[in-house]
Amino acid sequence: MSDNNEINKVKNKFTEFLKSKRLRKTPERFEILYCSLECNGHFDADLLYNLLDKRGYHVSKATIYNTLDLLSEAGIVRKLIFDTHQARYEVADKTHSHLICTQCGKITELDVEFPDADSRNLKLQGFSPSYVSICIYGICKDCLHDTNQSQKR
Repeated sequence: MSDNNEINKVKNKFTEFLKSKRLRKTPERFEILYCSLECNGHFDADLLYNLLDKRGYHVSKATIYNTLDLLSEAGIVRKLIFDTHQARYEVADKTHSHLICTQCGKITELDVEFPDADSRNLKLQGFSPSYVSICIYGICKDCLHDTNQSQKR
C-alpha cells in the first residue's frame, strides 16, 4: 500500500481500535502496521521481524505476533493458515482465493473475488463467517516445468 491517503486511513482505523480497547498506541505497534502495509502479498512474523530489525526497531517476536493479532482483530490484516500450519498474513483489502503449490509451497493470489456479503448470508449453525478464502492446491508452472525437464533427461 503506497498511497499516503490510504495509509493514513488505516493508521486512523488502528488508532481508533486501540483507543476502543484501551490499549497503548506504541511506536512499535505502528511500525509493525507500516511494515505490514508495505508487504506485497503474504508475509509472516519472521519477515516483519527482519524488516523491523533493519529499521532499528528491536522488538520481540511475541510483540509482533500480539500486534498482528490486534491488526487482525481490527480488520486490517487477515491471518491465514495454509497446509504448513504456519500463520501467514495479508492486508485485508479484498477477498480473494489462493493457489498453493504442493511441491515448493509458493502461494499465488487468484483474482476471483467472492463477496463477503455472500458469506455473511450463509446460514451456518454456531458460526458467523467474516470472509471467504478458497485455497486451490496443485503444482505451479515452475515446478511443472522442472518436472518436465528432469523427465526429458
